[in-house]
Amino acid sequence: MTNLGKWYDPISERWIAPREPRQETTSSQVSENHVLELERTVEVKRIWRALVDCCARD
Repeated sequence: MTNLGKWYDPISERWIAPREPRQETTSSQVSENHVLELERTVEVKRIWRALVDCCARD
């Protein structure tokens, strides 16, 4: 793979740096990310229900 380095975009008038290559995630990292995402989803649902309940009281 060729690394082009920075390049100038005349439309946005700025220099663009290439993205860092992604590192392969291990299965333990994937499962850890999945667990964190599930916890976040549960927390968001809990907060949403609390907001709905609070607004329904009026």
